[in-house]
Amino acid sequence: MIVLLLVVAAIACAGVEIVLHLMDAAPILVAPGAALSWAAALPETAPRATLIGGGAVAVVVGLGLGWVSVTPGRRPRHRLGASPHAVLADNSTIASAVAEQVRRDLDLPRGAVVVGLGHRSMDVTVTPEPGQVIEKEQIRSAAEREITSYELSPRVRVRARVRRPAADQGGMA
Repeated sequence: MIVLLLVVAAIACAGVEIVLHLMDAAPILVAPGAALSWAAALPETAPRATLIGGGAVAVVVGLGLGWVSVTPGRRPRHRLGASPHAVLADNSTIASAVAEQVRRDLDLPRGAVVVGLGHRSMDVTVTPEPGQVIEKEQIRSAAEREITSYELSPRVRVRARVRRPAADQGGMA
């Protein structure tokens, strides 16, 4: 992201300088012709050690960016096996989809199902409406049906909880 911002800033700066040059105005940093002349003369005028050092820094930065682009990111995700293509889904996306499906299966209002997904386990917490009876097994089976359809890798173990509504707890949440 930082590299992208630097590239965009450099392009914007070059664009401003080119427009100023076309308007015969004084450059803010350097005139486009002077910058190109300096870059063309750099191999003959700069010390050899400076060029080698700059090249080495560019190689290290390039290798670092290449490494970051092919290694796993910081966000936890799972591979979905339900497609013949390679599909990765963020844990929060999977948790949201499972929560919506459990909510629909159990005929619950929005916000009554909260799902947390870790690397190997899923925690499904349901808060039923007052008077509504929901068993843990109903929650677990609905969540397992949905999660099985995704064919996640690695496999996920489902843990279900029923949180009693505030009316059943004497007004205490």
